[in-house]
Amino acid sequence: MSSKLSYSIVVPTYNEEKDIEETLKCLTSLNYDNYDVIIVDDSNDNTPNIIKRYQGNKIKLIRPKKRKGRSEARNIGIKASKCDVVIILNADVHLPVDFINTINVYYQMGYDAVSVHNKIKNLDEMYSRFIELRVLDRIYKGVYQKRKETIKYFWTEGFSVRKKILMKTSLFPSDFIVPIVAGEDVRLIDELRKYDCNGIYDEKIVVYHIAPSTFKEFWLIRVGRGEGTPQVRRFIDKWSFKKIAWYASLKFIKRLLFIILILPIFIHGYELARHTFRNKYLELFTMTYVYALEQVALSYGEFKSLLNVYQKTKGRK
Repeated sequence: MSSKLSYSIVVPTYNEEKDIEETLKCLTSLNYDNYDVIIVDDSNDNTPNIIKRYQGNKIKLIRPKKRKGRSEARNIGIKASKCDVVIILNADVHLPVDFINTINVYYQMGYDAVSVHNKIKNLDEMYSRFIELRVLDRIYKGVYQKRKETIKYFWTEGFSVRKKILMKTSLFPSDFIVPIVAGEDVRLIDELRKYDCNGIYDEKIVVYHIAPSTFKEFWLIRVGRGEGTPQVRRFIDKWSFKKIAWYASLKFIKRLLFIILILPIFIHGYELARHTFRNKYLELFTMTYVYALEQVALSYGEFKSLLNVYQKTKGRK
């Protein structure tokens, strides 16, 4: 098997002018010669102009005529790739210089997919720190180790997979009435497993990414996560609107009880705060607050999405 497998890094972008330049600097510094970067951009800000400054042998820019969401942007990039392995990347992820050389070892061993460990780069703000502490708590509880032992690989930032087996799937779910905004990556992994995709998770390979650090960024990302659930349940799982509404209502009641009773969210805040490098008592209150905010955002997103999907579906009849 040749040591020079070719790699395509597919990056969907939408109004990423704040993050994209640092990502491009990392992508053009990789110490592997047989790769390209395919950026599929739907932006209406300065993002495409920044990308064009880096455009060349490695960086390729695609601007679809119509924006159909992140999943479709990824699919466009995957289909445009002529490489052996596809790396799926978000615009705020910074790959280490030896990233491709490191994962290439596993592809030489015959693996079909590689999951890597993710760390947050910007830890000064409580919102981004919340995400990092949640990861540390899952490591502490053995969640990732259990996943590694049982399901072998799972979705992570910087996930890579052989294109040959990827093209057997239906790729990322897209082309629905409403673009799916969350959960699409997990569904792709589920489909890969059906085709006996032989993958591995290596926690020693680390990629850093920029997490939402302001109230607005965190709120919008978490609302988006909530919006994805009804979309996936309706379009992929084929649930009825009634079943989705009941499911969302039960989760809302559970989250509301957590907040009203206070103790459950304080327990969650404590579980995160014990991993902090800051004052644990102060972190207890900040993590409790961010966790409560997240629960509100998730339920808001679910009901907002449910109404939107229902209206769009009804309008088509």
